[in-house]
Amino acid sequence: MYSYLLEELSRAVGARLLIQFDYSGENYIVEPHLVGVNHHNQDCLCAWLDSQPAVAANTAAGWRCFLFSNMENVKLLDDRFCKKRPGYDPYNSSMNRIYYRI
Repeated sequence: MYSYLLEELSRAVGARLLIQFDYSGENYIVEPHLVGVNHHNQDCLCAWLDSQPAVAANTAAGWRCFLFSNMENVKLLDDRFCKKRPGYDPYNSSMNRIYYRI
């Protein structure tokens, strides 16, 4: 159902490209680390969210999972990130299946 989005997000993970998108009325720029299927059988992206002015002031930096079904206007940016963030788990236990990871 989300094959194009899966392909684009997997490419971003592999190339370590920042991603920008709208999600639940907010605009996000994130560092994608893992794409997979959660325990509710929903395709999702696990990414590091930096503190940024694009997001509500009460949003702290850290790990977030974003459901494909709620992501809109997804853009791969030219900017790259260079390191894995603290607490990254490439075998994320909240996933039933992992499609692509750093």
